[in-house]
Amino acid sequence: MIGDIKSKEYTTIYTRIQMKELNSMRLVTRSDFDGLVCGALLKEAGIIDHWKFAHPKDLQDGLVEIREDDCLANVPYVEGCGLWFDHHSSEFERNELEGKYKGESRIAPSCARIIYDYYGGNERFSHFNEMMEAVDKVDSGNLTIDEIQNPKGWILIGFLMDPRTGLGRWRNFTISNYQLMEKLIDACRTMDTEEILSLSDVKERIEVYFEQTAKFKEMIEAHTRVEKDVIISDLRGVDPIYTGNRFLIYSMYPQQNISAWIVNGKGGKGCSAAVGYSILNRTSDIDVGSLMLKYGGGGHKAVGTCQFSDDSMDELLPKMLDELVNHRETGSNIHNRK
Repeated sequence: MIGDIKSKEYTTIYTRIQMKELNSMRLVTRSDFDGLVCGALLKEAGIIDHWKFAHPKDLQDGLVEIREDDCLANVPYVEGCGLWFDHHSSEFERNELEGKYKGESRIAPSCARIIYDYYGGNERFSHFNEMMEAVDKVDSGNLTIDEIQNPKGWILIGFLMDPRTGLGRWRNFTISNYQLMEKLIDACRTMDTEEILSLSDVKERIEVYFEQTAKFKEMIEAHTRVEKDVIISDLRGVDPIYTGNRFLIYSMYPQQNISAWIVNGKGGKGCSAAVGYSILNRTSDIDVGSLMLKYGGGGHKAVGTCQFSDDSMDELLPKMLDELVNHRETGSNIHNRK
């Protein structure tokens, strides 16, 4: 009798969890193309019915309350969530969290790809395959020069929805990017690319995107120099800084394998430098994060940032750039330092 009662209790609890997953979970993800496709897949699968777009650091800092009915996608794991999907956590993180969450974390071209596979793949989502190919390409940077310079279809949608493209700085659109993300979660499930690109809220962004891209290229050509394998764009004092998709600079300098993007610091004081590998010439082996750490910043193997004060900028920025340009010749082996 007691066993029967316990069995019924467990069945009831399990059924509640199933119902929660199937009907009323909230998606918490990034406000970008990968997050958009994650949302479309999860809604199509009946897992989520509402959502919140958040910056990963806000979750790390505890600024977003996470509950058991939350599905986290492409953001850091937060204890207490109901589901977690991630595609770029480290092997150490995955091992540490093994058995502590429901969902999946593994290396993949996009977080959307993990969700696609997890909930049935081609058998369930065959009508999403063109969109899936595009989100994998955009999120992993696996693009051709032509796709970067002349984006069409889903690739163009990917660039429009990337906050790093920065379109929101240039016009007060009819609806905000956040509202457009919400609108497109359903549109991506029911419309083809031409229908989406014809939506008035998308068309006005396309106009600004191509207008900005032309000005961005002119700005880059005026303020960029090439030293060996390095693209150095020094935009200190440049105002305005126009926007372009984050891969455009590599398509303009396809022979180089790494870039340094230098802009004024906050409030015009000092400067910051962002360094990253080219997606078109993948031959750099320098450990960018280690180099940035040496100058008070940080990052990963392929990307990193550091800041310089007004007092140190004139001395230390050229030193950092020199190490970046000449690390092979000087035998500095920065990529082997810890």
